[in-house]
Amino acid sequence: MAITDLQDVRTVVSSMTLAEKIGQVCSPILQSSTIPPHIERAIAEFGIGILRYCPNADYDNASKVVGRPNPHLSPSQQGELLNRAQWLARSTHLGIPLLVSIDQEGGTRNDFNRNGALVYGSHMAFGAADDADLTRRVARASGEEIRSVGINLVQAPIVDIIQFCGRKTIKAASFGETAELVSRHAVAMLQGFRESGLAVMLKHFPTYGSSAVDAHKGMARITRTLAELETEDYLPYRACFAAGADAVMIGHVIVDCLDDSGDAATVSRKIITGALREKLGFDGLVMSDAMRMSAIQEKYGTARACVLAMKAGCDALLLRGDERHFLDGYQAVADAFARGELDEVQLDESVRRILTVKRNLRLPQTARVEPARADRIVGATDHAALAREIAARSVALVRRGRLPWRLPADAKVFVVCAEPSKLDGCDDPRQPIDMLPQAVRAVHPNTKALLVSPAVTDSQIAAAVSQAQQADAVIVGTVNAILHPQQVEWIRRLAEVGKPLAAVAIESPYDLLEYPRETESACTFGAANDAMLVAAEVIFGRAEARGKPPVELAHPGRRESFQ
Repeated sequence: MAITDLQDVRTVVSSMTLAEKIGQVCSPILQSSTIPPHIERAIAEFGIGILRYCPNADYDNASKVVGRPNPHLSPSQQGELLNRAQWLARSTHLGIPLLVSIDQEGGTRNDFNRNGALVYGSHMAFGAADDADLTRRVARASGEEIRSVGINLVQAPIVDIIQFCGRKTIKAASFGETAELVSRHAVAMLQGFRESGLAVMLKHFPTYGSSAVDAHKGMARITRTLAELETEDYLPYRACFAAGADAVMIGHVIVDCLDDSGDAATVSRKIITGALREKLGFDGLVMSDAMRMSAIQEKYGTARACVLAMKAGCDALLLRGDERHFLDGYQAVADAFARGELDEVQLDESVRRILTVKRNLRLPQTARVEPARADRIVGATDHAALAREIAARSVALVRRGRLPWRLPADAKVFVVCAEPSKLDGCDDPRQPIDMLPQAVRAVHPNTKALLVSPAVTDSQIAAAVSQAQQADAVIVGTVNAILHPQQVEWIRRLAEVGKPLAAVAIESPYDLLEYPRETESACTFGAANDAMLVAAEVIFGRAEARGKPPVELAHPGRRESFQ
């Protein structure tokens, strides 16, 4: 039955069995280079409506690769893989095509980053460049690549407004700390993605920007007042709703001013139905964040959380885990309907919203792609130029000191760098885990390097000091040193060697607050190969730093600022 207009969508819903409706609201994850049997079964037998795609590897809640990275697929091979998934969906009784979603937050949170794909730093890189038209153009080009392989729903932009206040979890996954800046770039990114043919999912409602806990590791609590939410945090949502946002992801956060029960927003009817639907008037698709995150598992477990989320008003459940995790969620929802705990009228509205997104994307006509075209689109020359442009416009030199260096060609440079998370899963020479050392070597060939895990050990510090003593200048790359104080000790010990030293904050700009105050420092706002090359060029005087941090780099309660 063709899905061509709203009346057709309602007709399709009315023709579906209860089991088919439940399938539409459950989203497993495809994180392999083939379609495994349990995903085939989820599509063909359970009739899932949404398939989350993570092409590089299976990651745990600490962003560690489980096993080995997936074998590489060319863009055309990815297109063939997702065409196969769509064929399975179209072969079912109703033949409803799949929404295929992906995370594309920037930096190490770009799930589409192999084969020369357009990779940009985190959201904060766009805030640092502060050119909304550039944000739109980068999003459109990235969206064209994503869409060319068969993905049709992007889980971005992040519209959280950062409120630092000394919180150690804050990285670069926000455009900045003002509602105006976040709104402007969120709308621009949304427009770019939609121009490329993607549906767009905002996140994480009602806000995640002032959380002191990463939901992957535990339950977060937001202490904002209702007035602050309404006059600040809701503004980017209102702007994006007006610009045509298709969907919203709910964050695993407790927000006391909206619901004082102690329940997470994911399972709160006051937040999803009351605040998002009734207060803000959003009638699009609402999806949970991943139900396997520790925030949910520790308090509710998969089965209970899925049922409570559906009661609260979630339209779709992100069951981003193994086969057992998906089956636990699906069966819990089915059992809840069987015993009358869940309302089928509400389920009909959820399915209507999912099918409406599919109708708006014209998925009956566009779900399948031309695989050969993807090889021409991904990594296109004009896209590579945009990746370079956002890097050149965003990298910031926060404390200049003696920079740039004017070193002779035979000067010995030593680079010691913490490994950015998740890049081992990318496993791609164009987005390497040692991207900073490689970038420095491209600018100054006489360079040696040491790459270590973020949790630096005493023996690694000693090895770095020993190598620094043999060098003429030292560059340190930190990755969320705000969470790893050993990296700060590393800088202190290297500074004591007495050689010229520069530090690069690769992800969180708040690392700079932990550095010794005299440290000459640059910030790239995310791990992207082009950004590392620009940082190296800035340090050696080959380029000017053009970015400006879109957040105040100052410790709460102190007058002095790092900037």
